[in-house]
Amino acid sequence: NGLQQISLVLRILGIPLLVFFCLGIWGVSYLPDANHHDSLLLRGHTGSGPDKEQRTRKILGSLFHGKNKEKNTLDLGASAADLIDMRELSATLPFDNPDGGAWKQGWDVQPVSVSQEKPIKIFVVPHSHCDPGWIKTFDEYFQSQTKQILSTVVQSLSKDHRRKFIWAEISYFEWWWREQSTQIQEMTKKRIADRQLEFVTGGWVQPDEANTQLYAMEIQLQEGHDWIRKTFGDAFIPKYGWSIDPFGYSPTMAFLLKKYGFKAMLIQRVHYAVKKELAKRQHLEFNWRQTWDETGEYDIFCHVMPFFSYDVPHTCGPDPSVCCQFDFARMHKFGGCPWHKPPQLIHDGNVQERAMLLLDQYLKKSALFRSNVVIAPLGDDFRYQTSEEAESQYVNYQKIFDFINANVEGVEIQFGTLSEYFEAAMGTFEPPLLKGSFFTYADVNEDYWSGYYTSRVFDKALDRKLEQTLFAASSLGAKKEELQDPRRALSLFQHHDGVTGTAKDHVVRDYAKRIYDAVSKTQNWIGRKILEGQNTDSTGKQLL
Repeated sequence: NGLQQISLVLRILGIPLLVFFCLGIWGVSYLPDANHHDSLLLRGHTGSGPDKEQRTRKILGSLFHGKNKEKNTLDLGASAADLIDMRELSATLPFDNPDGGAWKQGWDVQPVSVSQEKPIKIFVVPHSHCDPGWIKTFDEYFQSQTKQILSTVVQSLSKDHRRKFIWAEISYFEWWWREQSTQIQEMTKKRIADRQLEFVTGGWVQPDEANTQLYAMEIQLQEGHDWIRKTFGDAFIPKYGWSIDPFGYSPTMAFLLKKYGFKAMLIQRVHYAVKKELAKRQHLEFNWRQTWDETGEYDIFCHVMPFFSYDVPHTCGPDPSVCCQFDFARMHKFGGCPWHKPPQLIHDGNVQERAMLLLDQYLKKSALFRSNVVIAPLGDDFRYQTSEEAESQYVNYQKIFDFINANVEGVEIQFGTLSEYFEAAMGTFEPPLLKGSFFTYADVNEDYWSGYYTSRVFDKALDRKLEQTLFAASSLGAKKEELQDPRRALSLFQHHDGVTGTAKDHVVRDYAKRIYDAVSKTQNWIGRKILEGQNTDSTGKQLL
Protein backbone atom coordinates (compact mmCIF):
# COMPACT_ATOMS: atom_id res chain seq x y z
CA ASN A 1 0.00 0.00 0.00
CA GLY A 2 2.82 2.39 0.80
CA LEU A 3 4.43 1.87 -2.61
CA GLN A 4 1.10 2.45 -4.31
CA GLN A 5 0.64 5.75 -2.46
CA ILE A 6 4.15 6.90 -3.41
CA SER A 7 3.49 5.97 -7.04
CA LEU A 8 0.23 7.93 -7.01
CA VAL A 9 1.95 11.02 -5.56
CA LEU A 10 4.66 10.87 -8.23
CA ARG A 11 2.09 10.63 -10.98
CA ILE A 12 0.21 13.63 -9.57
CA LEU A 13 3.33 15.76 -9.20
CA GLY A 14 5.08 14.49 -12.33
CA ILE A 15 2.96 16.28 -14.91
CA PRO A 16 3.26 19.78 -13.34
CA LEU A 17 6.99 19.26 -12.82
CA LEU A 18 7.42 18.23 -16.45
CA VAL A 19 5.47 21.27 -17.66
CA PHE A 20 7.51 23.58 -15.40
CA PHE A 21 10.75 22.03 -16.70
CA CYS A 22 9.72 22.53 -20.35
CA LEU A 23 8.72 26.14 -19.72
CA GLY A 24 12.09 26.78 -18.17
CA ILE A 25 13.90 25.34 -21.18
CA TRP A 26 11.70 27.43 -23.50
CA GLY A 27 12.45 30.60 -21.55
CA VAL A 28 16.19 30.05 -21.72
CA SER A 29 16.00 29.29 -25.45
CA TYR A 30 13.63 31.98 -26.68
CA LEU A 31 13.45 35.01 -24.40
CA PRO A 32 15.47 37.84 -25.98
CA ASP A 33 18.57 39.16 -24.29
CA ALA A 34 18.22 42.93 -23.89
CA ASN A 35 22.01 43.30 -23.81
CA HIS A 36 22.58 41.78 -27.25
CA HIS A 37 21.37 42.65 -30.76
CA ASP A 38 18.66 40.22 -31.78
CA SER A 39 19.98 39.08 -35.14
CA LEU A 40 16.69 37.35 -35.91
CA LEU A 41 14.73 40.59 -35.96
CA LEU A 42 13.69 41.93 -39.32
CA ARG A 43 16.60 43.59 -41.08
CA GLY A 44 15.39 46.89 -42.51
CA HIS A 45 11.98 46.43 -40.81
CA THR A 46 12.45 46.28 -37.05
CA GLY A 47 8.81 47.21 -36.61
CA SER A 48 7.33 49.74 -34.24
CA GLY A 49 5.43 47.52 -31.84
CA PRO A 50 5.86 47.68 -28.03
CA ASP A 51 8.58 45.85 -26.14
CA LYS A 52 6.17 43.17 -24.99
CA GLU A 53 6.10 41.91 -28.59
CA GLN A 54 9.84 41.15 -28.59
CA ARG A 55 9.16 37.56 -27.60
CA THR A 56 6.66 37.11 -30.44
CA ARG A 57 9.18 38.44 -32.93
CA LYS A 58 11.83 36.12 -31.54
CA ILE A 59 9.63 33.04 -31.91
CA LEU A 60 8.55 33.99 -35.42
CA GLY A 61 12.14 34.71 -36.35
CA SER A 62 13.20 31.28 -35.13
CA LEU A 63 10.43 29.59 -37.06
CA PHE A 64 11.23 31.51 -40.21
CA HIS A 65 14.99 31.91 -40.30
CA GLY A 66 15.99 28.51 -38.91
CA LYS A 67 18.64 27.73 -36.34
CA ASN A 68 21.76 28.33 -38.37
CA LYS A 69 22.07 32.13 -38.33
CA GLU A 70 25.43 32.15 -40.09
CA LYS A 71 24.17 29.97 -42.94
CA ASN A 72 21.06 32.12 -43.24
CA THR A 73 23.10 35.29 -43.60
CA LEU A 74 25.23 33.75 -46.31
CA ASP A 75 22.23 32.43 -48.26
CA LEU A 76 20.34 35.69 -48.16
CA GLY A 77 23.25 37.98 -48.89
CA ALA A 78 22.31 40.25 -46.02
CA SER A 79 25.26 42.55 -46.61
CA ALA A 80 23.86 43.42 -50.04
CA ALA A 81 20.12 43.50 -49.42
CA ASP A 82 17.57 43.96 -46.65
CA LEU A 83 15.34 41.05 -45.72
CA ILE A 84 11.62 41.64 -45.22
CA ASP A 85 9.92 38.85 -43.29
CA MET A 86 6.17 39.37 -43.67
CA ARG A 87 5.42 37.23 -40.62
CA GLU A 88 7.57 39.43 -38.44
CA LEU A 89 6.28 42.59 -40.07
CA SER A 90 2.68 41.52 -39.47
CA ALA A 91 3.48 40.71 -35.84
CA THR A 92 5.16 44.04 -35.10
CA LEU A 93 3.40 46.61 -37.28
CA PRO A 94 0.93 48.65 -35.21
CA PHE A 95 -1.60 48.81 -38.10
CA ASP A 96 -2.65 52.28 -37.05
CA ASN A 97 -4.27 54.62 -39.56
CA PRO A 98 -3.37 58.28 -38.96
CA ASP A 99 -4.66 60.81 -41.47
CA GLY A 100 -1.83 61.48 -43.89
CA GLY A 101 -3.41 64.49 -45.60
CA ALA A 102 -3.85 64.37 -49.38
CA TRP A 103 -2.56 60.79 -49.27
CA LYS A 104 -4.91 59.67 -46.52
CA GLN A 105 -3.08 56.41 -45.82
CA GLY A 106 0.41 57.85 -46.20
CA TRP A 107 2.11 61.16 -45.53
CA ASP A 108 3.06 64.44 -47.17
CA VAL A 109 5.42 63.16 -49.86
CA GLN A 110 7.91 65.57 -51.39
CA PRO A 111 8.89 65.35 -55.06
CA VAL A 112 12.32 64.17 -56.13
CA SER A 113 14.57 66.68 -57.88
CA VAL A 114 15.50 66.02 -61.51
CA SER A 115 18.19 67.31 -63.85
CA GLN A 116 20.29 66.09 -66.74
CA GLU A 117 22.58 64.50 -64.14
CA LYS A 118 19.61 62.95 -62.29
CA PRO A 119 17.08 62.16 -65.02
CA ILE A 120 13.77 60.37 -64.61
CA LYS A 121 11.76 58.28 -67.05
CA ILE A 122 7.97 57.97 -66.80
CA PHE A 123 5.82 55.32 -68.47
CA VAL A 124 2.07 55.95 -68.59
CA VAL A 125 0.47 52.54 -69.17
CA PRO A 126 -3.11 52.45 -70.58
CA HIS A 127 -5.14 49.41 -69.49
CA SER A 128 -8.69 48.20 -68.88
CA HIS A 129 -9.50 45.81 -66.07
CA CYS A 130 -12.20 43.46 -67.37
CA ASP A 131 -13.61 40.96 -64.86
CA PRO A 132 -14.71 37.66 -66.49
CA GLY A 133 -17.81 37.71 -64.30
CA TRP A 134 -18.82 39.88 -61.33
CA ILE A 135 -21.93 42.08 -61.60
CA LYS A 136 -22.63 40.47 -64.97
CA THR A 137 -21.78 37.01 -66.26
CA PHE A 138 -18.78 36.40 -68.47
CA ASP A 139 -21.03 36.29 -71.55
CA GLU A 140 -22.96 39.41 -70.57
CA TYR A 141 -19.80 41.42 -70.00
CA PHE A 142 -18.35 40.33 -73.32
CA GLN A 143 -21.42 41.21 -75.36
CA SER A 144 -22.15 44.53 -73.62
CA GLN A 145 -18.68 45.91 -72.92
CA THR A 146 -15.52 43.91 -73.47
CA LYS A 147 -15.67 43.25 -77.20
CA GLN A 148 -16.22 46.97 -77.78
CA ILE A 149 -13.17 47.74 -75.65
CA LEU A 150 -10.87 45.51 -77.66
CA SER A 151 -12.16 46.82 -80.98
CA THR A 152 -11.74 50.40 -79.79
CA VAL A 153 -8.20 49.82 -78.55
CA VAL A 154 -6.98 48.22 -81.78
CA GLN A 155 -8.40 51.07 -83.84
CA SER A 156 -6.96 53.73 -81.50
CA LEU A 157 -3.49 52.20 -81.49
CA SER A 158 -3.51 52.19 -85.29
CA LYS A 159 -3.82 55.99 -85.34
CA ASP A 160 -0.48 56.74 -83.65
CA HIS A 161 2.52 54.45 -83.21
CA ARG A 162 3.38 56.17 -79.90
CA ARG A 163 0.24 54.79 -78.24
CA LYS A 164 0.45 51.66 -76.07
CA PHE A 165 -1.97 49.33 -74.28
CA ILE A 166 -1.71 46.20 -72.10
CA TRP A 167 -4.20 43.33 -71.83
CA ALA A 168 -4.43 40.57 -69.22
CA GLU A 169 -7.54 38.37 -69.60
CA ILE A 170 -7.05 35.94 -72.49
CA SER A 171 -10.53 34.43 -71.91
CA TYR A 172 -11.99 37.63 -73.38
CA PHE A 173 -9.33 38.15 -76.00
CA GLU A 174 -9.73 34.63 -77.44
CA TRP A 175 -13.49 35.11 -77.88
CA TRP A 176 -13.04 38.54 -79.43
CA TRP A 177 -10.40 37.20 -81.82
CA ARG A 178 -12.70 34.45 -83.12
CA GLU A 179 -15.28 37.07 -84.15
CA GLN A 180 -12.90 39.33 -86.05
CA SER A 181 -12.38 39.53 -89.79
CA THR A 182 -9.05 38.60 -91.33
CA GLN A 183 -8.37 42.31 -91.82
CA ILE A 184 -8.84 43.13 -88.11
CA GLN A 185 -6.82 40.09 -87.10
CA GLU A 186 -3.93 41.24 -89.28
CA MET A 187 -4.19 44.76 -87.88
CA THR A 188 -4.07 43.33 -84.36
CA LYS A 189 -1.05 41.17 -85.16
CA LYS A 190 0.70 44.30 -86.44
CA ARG A 191 0.00 46.17 -83.18
CA ILE A 192 1.31 43.20 -81.15
CA ALA A 193 4.40 42.78 -83.35
CA ASP A 194 5.14 46.52 -83.01
CA ARG A 195 4.88 46.22 -79.21
CA GLN A 196 2.00 48.67 -79.01
CA LEU A 197 -0.36 46.01 -77.66
CA GLU A 198 1.13 43.75 -75.02
CA PHE A 199 -0.19 40.75 -73.13
CA VAL A 200 0.56 40.82 -69.39
CA THR A 201 0.60 37.57 -67.39
CA GLY A 202 -1.43 36.04 -70.22
CA GLY A 203 -3.54 33.72 -68.08
CA TRP A 204 -7.14 32.85 -68.85
CA VAL A 205 -8.08 35.18 -65.96
CA GLN A 206 -6.45 37.15 -63.15
CA PRO A 207 -6.85 34.40 -60.54
CA ASP A 208 -7.67 34.66 -56.88
CA GLU A 209 -4.71 33.60 -54.74
CA ALA A 210 -6.38 32.63 -51.45
CA ASN A 211 -8.93 29.96 -52.43
CA THR A 212 -7.19 28.57 -55.51
CA GLN A 213 -4.91 25.56 -55.60
CA LEU A 214 -1.68 25.43 -57.59
CA TYR A 215 -3.14 22.84 -59.97
CA ALA A 216 -5.97 25.11 -61.12
CA MET A 217 -3.78 28.23 -61.14
CA GLU A 218 -1.42 26.45 -63.49
CA ILE A 219 -4.18 25.21 -65.79
CA GLN A 220 -5.56 28.73 -66.29
CA LEU A 221 -2.05 30.01 -67.04
CA GLN A 222 -1.47 27.17 -69.51
CA GLU A 223 -4.76 27.82 -71.31
CA GLY A 224 -3.88 31.45 -71.85
CA HIS A 225 -0.29 30.81 -72.88
CA ASP A 226 -1.17 27.92 -75.17
CA TRP A 227 -3.62 30.15 -77.06
CA ILE A 228 -1.11 33.00 -77.37
CA ARG A 229 1.57 30.59 -78.57
CA LYS A 230 -0.71 29.01 -81.17
CA THR A 231 -2.06 32.35 -82.42
CA PHE A 232 0.96 34.68 -82.29
CA GLY A 233 4.02 32.58 -81.48
CA ASP A 234 6.36 31.96 -78.54
CA ALA A 235 7.87 35.44 -78.80
CA PHE A 236 4.68 36.98 -77.41
CA ILE A 237 4.29 34.81 -74.31
CA PRO A 238 4.40 37.34 -71.44
CA LYS A 239 7.38 37.56 -69.12
CA TYR A 240 5.83 40.11 -66.76
CA GLY A 241 2.87 39.60 -64.41
CA TRP A 242 0.00 42.04 -63.81
CA SER A 243 -2.36 41.34 -60.91
CA ILE A 244 -4.20 44.45 -59.75
CA ASP A 245 -7.51 43.20 -58.33
CA PRO A 246 -7.13 39.87 -56.41
CA PHE A 247 -7.77 40.41 -52.71
CA GLY A 248 -4.30 39.72 -51.33
CA TYR A 249 -1.34 37.82 -52.75
CA SER A 250 0.29 34.45 -52.19
CA PRO A 251 3.92 33.49 -52.82
CA THR A 252 2.48 30.48 -54.66
CA MET A 253 1.65 32.72 -57.61
CA ALA A 254 5.15 34.18 -57.51
CA PHE A 255 6.52 30.63 -57.60
CA LEU A 256 4.28 29.71 -60.54
CA LEU A 257 5.25 32.75 -62.59
CA LYS A 258 8.95 32.10 -61.98
CA LYS A 259 8.43 28.47 -62.99
CA TYR A 260 7.03 29.67 -66.31
CA GLY A 261 9.95 31.95 -67.01
CA PHE A 262 8.60 35.28 -65.78
CA LYS A 263 11.07 38.01 -64.89
CA ALA A 264 8.90 40.31 -62.77
CA MET A 265 5.37 40.95 -61.52
CA LEU A 266 3.17 43.83 -60.35
CA ILE A 267 0.55 43.66 -57.58
CA GLN A 268 -1.88 46.15 -56.03
CA ARG A 269 -4.23 44.98 -53.24
CA VAL A 270 -1.89 44.93 -50.25
CA HIS A 271 -2.89 46.09 -46.75
CA TYR A 272 -2.59 49.88 -46.65
CA ALA A 273 -0.43 49.82 -43.50
CA VAL A 274 1.99 47.36 -45.11
CA LYS A 275 2.19 49.56 -48.20
CA LYS A 276 2.99 52.57 -46.07
CA GLU A 277 5.72 50.74 -44.16
CA LEU A 278 7.32 49.48 -47.39
CA ALA A 279 7.02 52.91 -49.01
CA LYS A 280 8.77 54.64 -46.08
CA ARG A 281 11.85 52.55 -46.73
CA GLN A 282 11.58 52.50 -50.54
CA HIS A 283 10.89 48.78 -50.34
CA LEU A 284 7.87 48.70 -52.66
CA GLU A 285 10.03 46.80 -55.14
CA PHE A 286 11.76 43.66 -53.97
CA ASN A 287 12.81 40.16 -54.91
CA TRP A 288 10.06 37.85 -53.67
CA ARG A 289 11.59 34.69 -52.26
CA GLN A 290 9.83 31.47 -51.27
CA THR A 291 10.04 30.68 -47.55
CA TRP A 292 11.47 27.25 -48.35
CA ASP A 293 13.98 28.50 -50.95
CA GLU A 294 17.42 28.86 -49.36
CA THR A 295 19.30 29.72 -52.56
CA GLY A 296 16.98 32.18 -54.31
CA GLU A 297 16.36 29.89 -57.28
CA TYR A 298 12.73 31.05 -57.45
CA ASP A 299 13.26 34.74 -56.66
CA ILE A 300 11.13 37.06 -58.79
CA PHE A 301 11.21 40.86 -58.90
CA CYS A 302 7.94 42.37 -57.62
CA HIS A 303 6.47 45.89 -57.75
CA VAL A 304 3.74 46.93 -55.28
CA MET A 305 1.52 49.81 -56.39
CA PRO A 306 1.67 52.29 -53.49
CA PHE A 307 -1.78 53.85 -53.31
CA PHE A 308 -5.39 52.94 -52.57
CA SER A 309 -6.56 51.58 -55.93
CA TYR A 310 -5.64 50.94 -59.55
CA ASP A 311 -7.97 53.62 -60.93
CA VAL A 312 -6.62 56.88 -62.39
CA PRO A 313 -7.13 59.00 -59.23
CA HIS A 314 -4.82 56.66 -57.30
CA THR A 315 -2.07 55.90 -59.79
CA CYS A 316 -0.35 59.12 -60.89
CA GLY A 317 0.75 60.17 -57.40
CA PRO A 318 -0.26 60.57 -53.75
CA ASP A 319 -3.01 63.21 -54.25
CA PRO A 320 -6.15 61.66 -55.82
CA SER A 321 -7.82 65.06 -56.19
CA VAL A 322 -5.03 66.00 -58.61
CA CYS A 323 -4.73 62.68 -60.41
CA CYS A 324 -8.48 62.58 -61.05
CA GLN A 325 -8.15 65.79 -63.06
CA PHE A 326 -6.15 63.80 -65.58
CA ASP A 327 -8.74 61.08 -66.10
CA PHE A 328 -10.11 62.74 -69.22
CA ALA A 329 -12.82 60.12 -69.63
CA ARG A 330 -14.48 61.71 -66.58
CA MET A 331 -15.20 64.93 -68.46
CA HIS A 332 -18.48 63.47 -69.67
CA LYS A 333 -18.79 60.03 -67.99
CA PHE A 334 -18.19 58.08 -64.80
CA GLY A 335 -19.69 60.76 -62.54
CA GLY A 336 -16.83 63.24 -62.81
CA CYS A 337 -14.35 63.63 -59.95
CA PRO A 338 -15.59 63.29 -56.34
CA TRP A 339 -13.13 66.00 -55.27
CA HIS A 340 -15.06 68.55 -57.39
CA LYS A 341 -12.02 69.39 -59.52
CA PRO A 342 -12.96 68.26 -63.01
CA PRO A 343 -10.55 67.38 -65.83
CA GLN A 344 -9.79 70.07 -68.38
CA LEU A 345 -9.13 69.67 -72.09
CA ILE A 346 -5.47 70.35 -72.79
CA HIS A 347 -4.71 73.25 -75.14
CA ASP A 348 -1.90 75.73 -75.75
CA GLY A 349 -3.27 78.10 -73.12
CA ASN A 350 -3.17 75.65 -70.21
CA VAL A 351 -0.72 72.93 -71.18
CA GLN A 352 2.15 74.31 -69.08
CA GLU A 353 0.11 74.62 -65.88
CA ARG A 354 -1.56 71.23 -66.39
CA ALA A 355 1.64 69.44 -67.31
CA MET A 356 3.57 70.75 -64.32
CA LEU A 357 0.74 69.88 -61.94
CA LEU A 358 0.74 66.30 -63.19
CA LEU A 359 4.52 66.05 -63.26
CA ASP A 360 4.64 67.06 -59.59
CA GLN A 361 2.59 63.97 -58.76
CA TYR A 362 4.83 61.70 -60.82
CA LEU A 363 7.90 63.07 -59.04
CA LYS A 364 6.31 62.53 -55.64
CA LYS A 365 5.48 58.97 -56.60
CA SER A 366 9.09 58.49 -57.69
CA ALA A 367 10.21 59.40 -54.15
CA LEU A 368 8.73 56.11 -52.91
CA PHE A 369 10.98 53.97 -55.11
CA ARG A 370 14.70 53.41 -55.51
CA SER A 371 14.94 53.57 -59.30
CA ASN A 372 14.57 56.65 -61.46
CA VAL A 373 11.74 55.04 -63.47
CA VAL A 374 8.03 55.62 -62.78
CA ILE A 375 5.04 53.56 -63.89
CA ALA A 376 1.64 55.29 -63.96
CA PRO A 377 -1.23 52.99 -65.00
CA LEU A 378 -4.00 54.77 -66.92
CA GLY A 379 -7.27 52.87 -66.68
CA ASP A 380 -9.97 51.34 -64.52
CA ASP A 381 -12.73 48.71 -64.75
CA PHE A 382 -14.05 48.28 -68.30
CA ARG A 383 -12.45 51.44 -69.69
CA TYR A 384 -11.84 52.46 -73.33
CA GLN A 385 -15.28 51.29 -74.48
CA THR A 386 -15.71 54.01 -77.11
CA SER A 387 -13.43 55.81 -79.53
CA GLU A 388 -14.38 59.11 -77.85
CA GLU A 389 -13.15 57.86 -74.49
CA ALA A 390 -9.94 56.43 -75.93
CA GLU A 391 -9.15 59.57 -77.92
CA SER A 392 -9.76 61.82 -74.91
CA GLN A 393 -7.08 59.92 -72.99
CA TYR A 394 -4.53 59.45 -75.75
CA VAL A 395 -4.78 62.93 -77.31
CA ASN A 396 -4.72 64.95 -74.08
CA TYR A 397 -1.89 62.95 -72.55
CA GLN A 398 0.20 63.22 -75.71
CA LYS A 399 -0.05 67.02 -75.53
CA ILE A 400 1.23 66.87 -71.96
CA PHE A 401 4.05 64.51 -72.95
CA ASP A 402 5.12 66.74 -75.82
CA PHE A 403 5.31 69.78 -73.55
CA ILE A 404 7.28 68.04 -70.79
CA ASN A 405 9.72 66.37 -73.18
CA ALA A 406 10.40 69.69 -74.91
CA ASN A 407 10.59 71.94 -71.86
CA VAL A 408 11.53 70.05 -68.68
CA GLU A 409 15.18 69.10 -68.38
CA GLY A 410 15.89 65.61 -67.10
CA VAL A 411 12.38 64.17 -67.69
CA GLU A 412 11.37 61.73 -70.41
CA ILE A 413 7.70 60.72 -70.49
CA GLN A 414 5.72 58.51 -72.87
CA PHE A 415 3.03 55.87 -73.19
CA GLY A 416 4.52 52.51 -72.29
CA THR A 417 3.90 48.86 -71.58
CA LEU A 418 4.61 46.80 -68.50
CA SER A 419 7.68 45.21 -70.05
CA GLU A 420 9.11 48.62 -70.98
CA TYR A 421 8.80 49.73 -67.37
CA PHE A 422 10.43 46.66 -65.87
CA GLU A 423 13.19 46.54 -68.46
CA ALA A 424 14.06 50.17 -67.63
CA ALA A 425 13.82 49.83 -63.83
CA MET A 426 15.29 46.41 -63.08
CA GLY A 427 19.02 46.25 -62.50
CA THR A 428 19.34 49.92 -61.55
CA PHE A 429 19.42 49.25 -57.78
CA GLU A 430 19.81 46.44 -55.27
CA PRO A 431 16.28 45.34 -54.24
CA PRO A 432 15.52 43.95 -50.79
CA LEU A 433 14.41 40.35 -50.31
CA LEU A 434 10.89 39.57 -49.11
CA LYS A 435 9.48 36.31 -47.78
CA GLY A 436 5.86 35.59 -46.94
CA SER A 437 2.40 36.48 -48.22
CA PHE A 438 0.17 39.55 -48.41
CA PHE A 439 -2.86 38.28 -46.50
CA THR A 440 -5.15 39.42 -45.00
CA TYR A 441 -5.96 42.44 -47.16
CA ALA A 442 -7.58 45.62 -45.86
CA ASP A 443 -8.19 48.67 -48.03
CA VAL A 444 -9.53 51.11 -45.41
CA ASN A 445 -9.76 51.25 -41.60
CA GLU A 446 -10.29 47.72 -40.25
CA ASP A 447 -12.19 46.43 -43.29
CA TYR A 448 -10.48 43.08 -43.70
CA TRP A 449 -11.29 41.08 -46.81
CA SER A 450 -11.50 37.62 -45.30
CA GLY A 451 -15.13 36.51 -45.65
CA TYR A 452 -14.45 35.23 -49.15
CA TYR A 453 -12.15 32.55 -47.70
CA THR A 454 -15.26 30.55 -46.77
CA SER A 455 -18.23 32.07 -48.63
CA ARG A 456 -20.31 29.96 -51.07
CA VAL A 457 -18.75 26.71 -49.89
CA PHE A 458 -20.82 24.59 -52.27
CA ASP A 459 -19.25 26.31 -55.27
CA LYS A 460 -15.77 26.03 -53.79
CA ALA A 461 -16.37 22.30 -53.29
CA LEU A 462 -17.64 21.96 -56.86
CA ASP A 463 -14.41 23.58 -58.03
CA ARG A 464 -12.38 20.96 -56.19
CA LYS A 465 -14.52 18.20 -57.71
CA LEU A 466 -13.68 19.41 -61.21
CA GLU A 467 -10.00 19.62 -60.34
CA GLN A 468 -10.04 16.01 -59.08
CA THR A 469 -11.88 14.77 -62.15
CA LEU A 470 -9.56 16.56 -64.56
CA PHE A 471 -6.54 15.20 -62.73
CA ALA A 472 -7.94 11.67 -62.95
CA ALA A 473 -8.54 12.07 -66.68
CA SER A 474 -5.05 13.39 -67.30
CA SER A 475 -3.64 10.46 -65.32
CA LEU A 476 -5.44 8.17 -67.77
CA GLY A 477 -3.81 9.91 -70.70
CA ALA A 478 -6.19 12.72 -71.59
CA LYS A 479 -4.59 15.42 -73.73
CA LYS A 480 -5.20 19.12 -73.20
CA GLU A 481 -7.08 19.42 -76.48
CA GLU A 482 -9.48 16.60 -75.59
CA LEU A 483 -10.57 18.36 -72.40
CA GLN A 484 -10.14 21.97 -73.47
CA ASP A 485 -13.69 23.02 -72.58
CA PRO A 486 -13.55 21.57 -69.02
CA ARG A 487 -10.08 23.06 -68.51
CA ARG A 488 -11.35 26.47 -69.58
CA ALA A 489 -14.40 26.18 -67.35
CA LEU A 490 -12.09 25.50 -64.41
CA SER A 491 -9.83 28.34 -65.52
CA LEU A 492 -12.69 30.83 -65.72
CA PHE A 493 -13.79 30.02 -62.18
CA GLN A 494 -10.32 30.81 -60.80
CA HIS A 495 -11.12 34.47 -61.53
CA HIS A 496 -10.92 36.62 -58.40
CA ASP A 497 -14.71 37.07 -58.39
CA GLY A 498 -15.36 33.40 -59.22
CA VAL A 499 -13.96 30.94 -56.71
CA THR A 500 -14.01 33.72 -54.12
CA GLY A 501 -17.83 33.84 -54.19
CA THR A 502 -17.87 37.64 -54.55
CA ALA A 503 -20.03 37.79 -57.70
CA LYS A 504 -23.78 38.39 -57.99
CA ASP A 505 -26.08 35.40 -57.46
CA HIS A 506 -26.95 34.90 -61.12
CA VAL A 507 -23.25 35.05 -61.99
CA VAL A 508 -22.44 32.40 -59.38
CA ARG A 509 -25.14 30.16 -60.86
CA ASP A 510 -23.61 30.63 -64.30
CA TYR A 511 -20.20 29.58 -62.99
CA ALA A 512 -21.73 26.55 -61.24
CA LYS A 513 -23.47 25.38 -64.41
CA ARG A 514 -20.25 25.62 -66.36
CA ILE A 515 -18.39 23.59 -63.73
CA TYR A 516 -21.14 20.97 -63.50
CA ASP A 517 -21.12 20.53 -67.29
CA ALA A 518 -17.32 20.32 -67.22
CA VAL A 519 -17.38 17.59 -64.55
CA SER A 520 -19.92 15.62 -66.58
CA LYS A 521 -17.91 15.93 -69.79
CA THR A 522 -14.71 14.86 -68.06
CA GLN A 523 -16.42 11.90 -66.35
CA ASN A 524 -17.80 10.81 -69.72
CA TRP A 525 -14.29 10.87 -71.16
CA ILE A 526 -13.07 8.73 -68.24
CA GLY A 527 -15.95 6.29 -68.78
CA ARG A 528 -15.13 5.86 -72.45
CA LYS A 529 -11.46 5.35 -71.59
CA ILE A 530 -12.29 2.61 -69.10
CA LEU A 531 -14.54 0.85 -71.63
CA GLU A 532 -11.79 1.02 -74.23
CA GLY A 533 -9.44 -0.63 -71.74
CA GLN A 534 -11.92 -3.44 -71.12
CA ASN A 535 -12.21 -4.14 -74.86
CA THR A 536 -8.47 -4.38 -75.59
CA ASP A 537 -5.76 -6.80 -74.52
CA SER A 538 -2.43 -5.87 -72.95
CA THR A 539 -0.95 -5.02 -76.37
CA GLY A 540 -3.85 -2.68 -77.24
CA LYS A 541 -5.37 -5.10 -79.71
CA GLN A 542 -9.19 -4.91 -79.97
CA LEU A 543 -10.98 -7.88 -78.43
CA LEU A 544 -14.02 -9.45 -80.06
